[in-house]
Amino acid sequence: MSKQKYTAAERAENCVLDLEAAVYQAAMKPRGTLGGICETFGLNYNTAALQVNPNRTSHTCPPLLIEQLLNAAPNSGLIMDAICCAHGRAGWFLLPDPNDESEIMTDIGELGRKSADALAIILQAYADGIITPDEFKAMEKVAHALMSQVQTIMEIAKRDMEKNNVR
Repeated sequence: MSKQKYTAAERAENCVLDLEAAVYQAAMKPRGTLGGICETFGLNYNTAALQVNPNRTSHTCPPLLIEQLLNAAPNSGLIMDAICCAHGRAGWFLLPDPNDESEIMTDIGELGRKSADALAIILQAYADGIITPDEFKAMEKVAHALMSQVQTIMEIAKRDMEKNNVR
């Protein structure tokens, strides 16, 4: 896999991005996300578009806009992945909705699928003995998804334990 180069779209899909690229992807790729935020919060669309554009250094992206993207963008996980990787020793996951009555077996099956995905990507990356930056970022992304699924199962198990052991 080391010979393969990702396109920008493939990199956004398969890898952990740097913060500037993640903010841009979250704001601009789902059509209308940035426009909806600007309309809701009374921001100037052109200014906001320049602020999230990683190729425009004349404008900086304010933390408030990043916060609004985290709340509104359907793919805000890109930003969280970038922040955690920038920190170096941090990770994040979404806890399941307390009202979600999903079947635990479905979540365990999802854990198996994510484990297989992680194993396939890691084996592919190590196949030629050379880990490229894109391969490493892809490994990071599947590792984060795997850890998130484990935390989801643990949270559901804790909730079930507390529900069944009421004194």
